[in-house]
Amino acid sequence: MITLFFQIKQAIEEKIIILAILVVRLFAKIPLRLVTSPLLGLLILSALSLPVMAQGGPPFITNDPGTPGDGNWEINVMTYAERHPTERIFNPGVLDLNYGLGPRIQLTYEVPYLIVGTDGGPTRTGLGKSLPGVKWRFYDSDKKRLSFSIFPQLEFNNPTHSLQRGLVDYGTRFYLPIEASKQIGPLQVNPEVGYIFANHTGAAWFSGLVVLREVNKRMELAGELYNLANTDGSNHWDTWDAGGRYTLGEHFILLVMAGRSLTRPSLSQPDFFGYAGMQFLFSMKHKKDKTAETNP
Repeated sequence: MITLFFQIKQAIEEKIIILAILVVRLFAKIPLRLVTSPLLGLLILSALSLPVMAQGGPPFITNDPGTPGDGNWEINVMTYAERHPTERIFNPGVLDLNYGLGPRIQLTYEVPYLIVGTDGGPTRTGLGKSLPGVKWRFYDSDKKRLSFSIFPQLEFNNPTHSLQRGLVDYGTRFYLPIEASKQIGPLQVNPEVGYIFANHTGAAWFSGLVVLREVNKRMELAGELYNLANTDGSNHWDTWDAGGRYTLGEHFILLVMAGRSLTRPSLSQPDFFGYAGMQFLFSMKHKKDKTAETNP
């Protein structure tokens, strides 16, 4: 069964890479050798003449100030794959729940299921860490087309055997990032910077930048640069990726993203990582309001 999971994972990796390259190449109309360049990938997206009002967030690592809206649910169900020279990580299910509390606040809970394999070692499976949080967009200017938010999150272990199996690290971590979103002409720019407080090892600085464009009313494309560096020098993550979203219907959005390290792959630098999943959008508040209108 575990072997089957990794066969599926490898197939997903290959399909995501091919899809990301073909999508960017299709709309940019440039040679393949340029599409595979990480820095030029961002320039490609910036050069497209497309509509505006794209947003960051899933499937990208970097968050943005956007929230679902009062009474709205945004549920992301994704598959994640990550490959290193001697280690392979596969999350067959990543659940990301988001609820809008008022127009500027978002309540979040995220948890993955992990499958980790190493060369010459056993394959381990189990539940990952829980990551609840609250996002608050404290500044929002339509005139300046600029917004800011903070997104504190608390990461902790679940009452499972994942720690004993070596799937997760010991201890609790507190994330404190600040996000921004700025509309520059037809370009949406979403930077994020933050610090991870840890009661054990794992304290780190992180930063990300997402550049987005809308292709049409259904499709969005984006490029991302991301960096994470532990304060003790034990881990350093420098990556680029490209991906997008495609609206299938009023409540369903397809998510896809693929990337790799900007430097030589190592234990902390992936030679591949990618997301593929679905975003579900629902509004319980509007449903209740409609019921009240029809039942006076």
